[in-house]
Amino acid sequence: MKQTAISDISRSLIEIAWHFGPKGLNGECCDNITMPEFIALDKVATSPNCPVQDVGYSLGFTKSGATRIVNRLEKKGYVEKVKSHIDARVCCVEITKAGEQVLLSANSRYMEQFYALVSKMSEYSLDDIVDVLTSMARALKG
Repeated sequence: MKQTAISDISRSLIEIAWHFGPKGLNGECCDNITMPEFIALDKVATSPNCPVQDVGYSLGFTKSGATRIVNRLEKKGYVEKVKSHIDARVCCVEITKAGEQVLLSANSRYMEQFYALVSKMSEYSLDDIVDVLTSMARALKG
């Protein structure tokens, strides 16, 4: 791939991340949570009996970094820490009703922005973008 193409992709991704990240949403991802908290909350919501360590993996954080995020979410009432049903030595995280609500609210805000954006794009380019972004996201997750 040519260096200019890589540079163009990089700059475009930075612009997209800025627009859809916390700075593009008036300093907050959604309601009163940060982007890392949003990602952690989403991980907990989609992973039953989610170990704290798995929250860290989803963010690329250490277990102690994940614990700090989980503690903040617990203090806000969005998650609860529970013992694993499989191994009582493992601390797991479960989403609360309040956490589900804030996640639903955040997803709604993002969907509104995405709909506004894709309405300006042709159907053909939208399909290509979905394929490319999905492939990039999978590559990032390893």
